[in-house]
Amino acid sequence: MTKLKFYSGLKEIGGTVVAVETDKAICLFDFGFSYADRLDSKVPLRKGMEAYDYVRLGVLNAIDGIYEPEIAHKLDIKGCGETDKEIFVIISHMHIDHMGGLGALDQRIPVYMSSQSATLYHELGVMGELEIREHENVIPVDYDGSFTVGDITITCVQVDHDVIGACGFMIKTPDGSICYTGDYRYHGYHPEISAAFAQKCKGADVMISEGVTISHNDVDVLSLEGPYRDNNEYTLLDKMKEYASADSEFAGGLIVINNYNRNVERIHNFARVIKETGRELVLEPEQAEYVAAFYQEDEFSVYLPEGGSVDGLLIKNRRIVTRKDILANPSRFVLQQDYKHAYELFELAGVISVYLHMDGAPLGDYDPSYAKFYELLSVARINVVRCGLGGHAEPYYLRKQVDDIAPRTLIPLHSFRPEQLLSRNVERIVLPNLNDTIELVNGECFFENNAWCWCSNKR
Repeated sequence: MTKLKFYSGLKEIGGTVVAVETDKAICLFDFGFSYADRLDSKVPLRKGMEAYDYVRLGVLNAIDGIYEPEIAHKLDIKGCGETDKEIFVIISHMHIDHMGGLGALDQRIPVYMSSQSATLYHELGVMGELEIREHENVIPVDYDGSFTVGDITITCVQVDHDVIGACGFMIKTPDGSICYTGDYRYHGYHPEISAAFAQKCKGADVMISEGVTISHNDVDVLSLEGPYRDNNEYTLLDKMKEYASADSEFAGGLIVINNYNRNVERIHNFARVIKETGRELVLEPEQAEYVAAFYQEDEFSVYLPEGGSVDGLLIKNRRIVTRKDILANPSRFVLQQDYKHAYELFELAGVISVYLHMDGAPLGDYDPSYAKFYELLSVARINVVRCGLGGHAEPYYLRKQVDDIAPRTLIPLHSFRPEQLLSRNVERIVLPNLNDTIELVNGECFFENNAWCWCSNKR
């Protein structure tokens, strides 16, 4: 018998952790942070006790068999190596709400992710942007590649998202098939990849789907006839070229961009169009390292305000641009800058023609830093344009993906209002509660009575 247990991430955006358990193995996905707003940067985690602190805060879950025994015993659960089944983790993509907890795992736990995600994950460790530590037992998997642990077979299926390496999974057990979408979109550079995901997972017995964009407003997804947006990665690329061009209203000064630095494909494409305008793209070391890991041929420089050099990294031979260089000739450059270095803007404010806030932190007004950041921009008298796209499929495409896959059972999560994701191409839709268990027998789901269920007229 196959059991699905839902630990977190059901009616929130973040912290999705689901277990698929069979007679021989347990597969966990994903392993990011739940209730991350409970973390306070003013209160550091205790050295060596990070996993314990995370679990006590409710940011991570108390699950048998995945933490170091000393920590697990303090939590009154079994440690790694103390369970009778093989346990492994699969990760859909490199966003903190899906992978932020990896550093808390016992290093013996095997963690599978796409080959591109594994490359980015390592570079995040190189640049010190991982929580706790880099997990050592990461196993890369090629797109459409499969592996088997016990009696569970996993296939890594690529999706298009706003981070390189994103994938979903097809999970097969002796009792049926389970499709997990991870996070995906249709307004990126590769909508055909997300469409192909649906075809590769068509007919899954169970579909577990994200639902971020149906979180805040009333949406009748069954009535939607198409997406409602006129911008995408290609229109943003055109805008970037327009902003940087010699006849732009911003031509006389420095252009600063705040991009989510794990979205390296966007910067890869910016590098080309910015070069065509005659400007020079300058990246902070973290962003430069991530781009260089995938696009060594791209032309960009590295920003070190006071000069110096970077050693031992993929960017060690790149040209260095200093604050003095930019102040001397601001119209020559497009500078990428992360929010954590925002005070550097005080030094550059006098030459900035526009600041483009495009999906970098702080992303929205739900973040306590957001109001503070915009106050800083106001105090510094910096002209700001918000031009982010978001990384999640619109409601129409959420429904279309379900329609195309046509699973027997749909389980929407990763949303404040997952009950809004409906489709007439499924037998039923189930909304489990935290810690609920669903049994999968011959492709059919059996669940606890308190789980919310919607049945279609399809069958």
